[in-house]
Amino acid sequence: MNYAVSSPIKYAGTIVEYLDQGRLKAGLVTREQERHLAVVDSNGHERMIPRDLVLMRHPDRRADRETLAATLAELEQERAALVAELDLELLWEVAEEQNRSFSSAELADLFFGRHSNAAASVMLEALLADRIYFVRRHMDFVARTPEQVERLRMQNDRIRARSDDYRKIQKQMRDVVNGGETPSTEEAALLVDQLSRYLKNPFTRSREMTQMLAQAAPDVDPAEAAYEILDRLGARPRVPRFAFIAGLKDEFSEAVMKDAAEAVPGPRALTDGGYAVTIDDEDTLEVDDALSCEALADGGMRVRVHIALVADFVKKGNAMDAEAAARATTVYLPETTIRMLPDQISCSSASLIAGEERPVLTTEVRLSPDGELLETSIYPARIPIMQRLDYDQVDRMLESGAPTDEAVATIARLDVAARMLRERRRTAGAVLIQRREAKVSVHGDDIEVRVLDNSSPGRTLVAEFMVLANFVAARYAAVNRIPIIYRVQPQIAGDFASQRPRLSLYPEYHAGIGLDFYAHLSSPIRRYADLVLQRQMLGALSGQTPAIYTVDELLTVLAGAENAEASGRELERRAKRYWILRYLERHAIDTPLLAYVMREGQSAELADFAARGTLHGAPSLPNQMPIMVQVSRVDPLRGWLAFDFVRPADEDSTGTIRSAGTPSRE
Repeated sequence: MNYAVSSPIKYAGTIVEYLDQGRLKAGLVTREQERHLAVVDSNGHERMIPRDLVLMRHPDRRADRETLAATLAELEQERAALVAELDLELLWEVAEEQNRSFSSAELADLFFGRHSNAAASVMLEALLADRIYFVRRHMDFVARTPEQVERLRMQNDRIRARSDDYRKIQKQMRDVVNGGETPSTEEAALLVDQLSRYLKNPFTRSREMTQMLAQAAPDVDPAEAAYEILDRLGARPRVPRFAFIAGLKDEFSEAVMKDAAEAVPGPRALTDGGYAVTIDDEDTLEVDDALSCEALADGGMRVRVHIALVADFVKKGNAMDAEAAARATTVYLPETTIRMLPDQISCSSASLIAGEERPVLTTEVRLSPDGELLETSIYPARIPIMQRLDYDQVDRMLESGAPTDEAVATIARLDVAARMLRERRRTAGAVLIQRREAKVSVHGDDIEVRVLDNSSPGRTLVAEFMVLANFVAARYAAVNRIPIIYRVQPQIAGDFASQRPRLSLYPEYHAGIGLDFYAHLSSPIRRYADLVLQRQMLGALSGQTPAIYTVDELLTVLAGAENAEASGRELERRAKRYWILRYLERHAIDTPLLAYVMREGQSAELADFAARGTLHGAPSLPNQMPIMVQVSRVDPLRGWLAFDFVRPADEDSTGTIRSAGTPSRE
């Protein structure tokens, strides 16, 4: 069907679209003359137009004067839906690669994937108005080169920045963010609509709106500024703040839920896993590791690290696997948790729940009396999970010192083994000190902040055995030439602090951890990269050839996962700081707070919030010195926090001084 029409075509009784002040306008042709047509619009007004202005016709839509308004309304509704879907930039990226001219109908078919008069009409109008992506040659269109597009974008940005409408909207947004003039009801409604559409999908956020937000609030991430404006206009989205800003999905598709419901692990022989205990925070639902430890006759110990065998539940290539790959990681935000896998898998079927039998990938090691690694093995198994403990319980058990039951005895042995392993890593050059970590929970208007003592015996113990399991797996892969992705951190001239850990196809020394081999496989419930490597390891252990993943597949999968994990960590960091500063803004103004000196007195870290800010008015002070400060400036949206020095902290203020540098769980 030809969409562009010429004069011999008969129009009487047909819906057409004609060019009117640069836009396509629809109407019904009632009469024809040699060079002109009589067209009636939706209001019943008739006008004469030159035949040459008719660019589209809709022979599939019939109407008379009585039904014309309804027919045109239906056409406009269909066009509006298509306009909302159309993305000329995306179309240009596809068309530019083909290096040829297109008709508007061809481009409509290419973008919308369906053949319709309305789609061709929408496409033609957009192309006629476009001044950036396509150049018109009669009624065909050719994609501009990337260089031309970038140049025109820059010109367009400069022109738009000077436009009255642009400045008006920008001023409205700036006023809302900075607490200035409130927009009218009509202006607010328009702003809410524009920003809601902008935030809906992070992958289609318009360049124009991003630029407007960046100029309205230059110190704020554009997406965060958009959410803040919606919040202050009383239009806060249903999805929690930072999940919405990042475009994280809090629900799974029907196909994914079907996979989760039908996931049944293969048969695994019930194995003696020792007295396997899990150790996590009290509120943890995704339990992906358990530990057991037995004393041996020679004074050594047998330690088993059991990792949830998620690969038994999530099959490579199914819908659940594809969604896990897209999410890449579970994101823990103060307001909500966005899981990588459905709750049915992550919190139930695969989770190592006390009193249940679960499939696991076990790393078994035999240690000498002084902590030397004598024997190692890795194998899939099914074990009973004997008991669940939280970190506070473990700390109390170790403090009591008396092995009153099997759980206490197991924990005592694990602690001895962990201390020996840790000391060996320290001797090898590992750096075991990291920042303290705040845990923030938000429920409605209530904000709870507590600082995790990562240097506690329980957390140190668990972290050490995760490092051990990851090391044994990485060494096994290296020795047996199993393709995996290693994590390495080379030490150059005795200094590795400036060398960030990186991914590699080849094993190298990891200076920060103090081991010759290292990979991440210990959290397959919440990290897709760990799940992929668990599958790879499981295939190798069963003798499967070729490997489940080729090297190229590993690079593709894990590079994407690494980027997503980094984005997730940054989002978690921003979210924590925002809510901590909101708490301080509400409850800690003009209140003396305990802090530790950082950077020779240029900044300080609050003891009870693990939040750093600039410090003013302090004399020269040594790092880690406890002091009292007051909040002098706090801006949650911009992440700003500043303190005034009050005085050195006395014994009553500090109690037991907590170190500002503590270990983290690997």
